[in-house]
Amino acid sequence: MRFARVLLFLSGVLLFSASAIAGPEEDYQAGVKSYRDGDVVGAMVPLRAASLAGHAKAQALLGEILDRTDFDEDAIVLFRKSAEQGEPDGMLGLGVMISSGEGTKKDILLGRDWILKAAEKGQLLAINVIAQAYLKGELGYTEADRTTPAALNWIKLAAASDYLPAIDALALAYATGSGLAVSADRALAEQYQAQANRIRNIDPAAKGKKKQRRM
Repeated sequence: MRFARVLLFLSGVLLFSASAIAGPEEDYQAGVKSYRDGDVVGAMVPLRAASLAGHAKAQALLGEILDRTDFDEDAIVLFRKSAEQGEPDGMLGLGVMISSGEGTKKDILLGRDWILKAAEKGQLLAINVIAQAYLKGELGYTEADRTTPAALNWIKLAAASDYLPAIDALALAYATGSGLAVSADRALAEQYQAQANRIRNIDPAAKGKKKQRRM
């Protein structure tokens, strides 16, 4: 935690003049560019400047960086500030950390509530997390919860963004009429299976065909 603060301070001194003339959004965009280019340390400087100015997206991204480097207490502070401004990425980060007890007291249901809020705002990773939680009985969901309309809704939303565990579950459920809140439907089972095959780059028509021998 101390190392993170020292690193941020020293980097801030080196690039103070650049950050001083930029606004929060410009700092955020500069941080995103550096981060995507693989320059994590370089990204932290403008992200820190934007975060201090209250930029919710910058707070979420900087929180993610600190979380990945195990500075949990600093990360959760940033995630919380971002989440409280309604930023879905901040909500997801905060929810994941609370549900796993990183940097704070573990509270699975409270963490799930934050993840759900992010999912309800369309955050794709949060949608996948909720779908997976229903499928695997995680985040406090039970086997009974798995067969509810709510579970089916989240699993379908995850499948719509090509999340394979959700697609496989739907293909199986529609093929057998069990496991989720659905009745057997061959057409839908084939539809989801085709989607899974496409993602896995599987051509069912090619199965069983022998390669021609070269003469």
